[in-house]
Amino acid sequence: MIRIHNSLVRSLERKALDWLVRRAPARITPDFLTAFGIVGAGITLVGYALTSWSPGFLWLATLGLVLHWLGDSLDGSLARFRKIERPRYGYFLDQSIDVVGNLLICVGMGLSPYVRMDVALFALAGYHALSIYSQVRACVSGEFHVSLAGWGPTEMRLLIILMNTMVFFFGAPVFEVGGLAMTWCDVSVLLMAAGFFVTFVHLLASYARQLAREEGDNGK
Repeated sequence: MIRIHNSLVRSLERKALDWLVRRAPARITPDFLTAFGIVGAGITLVGYALTSWSPGFLWLATLGLVLHWLGDSLDGSLARFRKIERPRYGYFLDQSIDVVGNLLICVGMGLSPYVRMDVALFALAGYHALSIYSQVRACVSGEFHVSLAGWGPTEMRLLIILMNTMVFFFGAPVFEVGGLAMTWCDVSVLLMAAGFFVTFVHLLASYARQLAREEGDNGK
């Protein structure tokens, strides 16, 4: 399967990953890194949950996101660098574990005082809609798009880290929208979720038309 990765920060991320894989101890394995990423997502959940006591725990949540990036991005890079790839196993495990990691992060956001749980889960649904599109397209075309429309998991983490930083320094006061108590974080995450679904519909329609042209549109 061909991996296509054209995200906004790809070049910087690639340099960082290349530097890390060359210095990774032999005892560090791709499977260890996959588990390490899930631990990072769990730390993010705990950090967000503890922000009810102090916004300082946003830094713990941010640390968890960095650890999640390390595990999620470095496992495949390390396998390719050491030439120990297991394409089917790696793809299956990575995509399955991503579901767990994304769930932990979004539930953590929903447990914080800054993002409503329903808003966080709505964003998760939109992100997974794009993930499912990418995986189905990979089955059809043999091309796995790590990023879509220039955005991938790393960009999402960076946006969340930016939100954490802004909340810590400027706060997130509650206001009412249509009788619902919300913060600017809720509005931001809602807009992000809407972007996910709009992008999903656009990509779905575009690729369906492309396939119809390639295979001959029979009118169905």
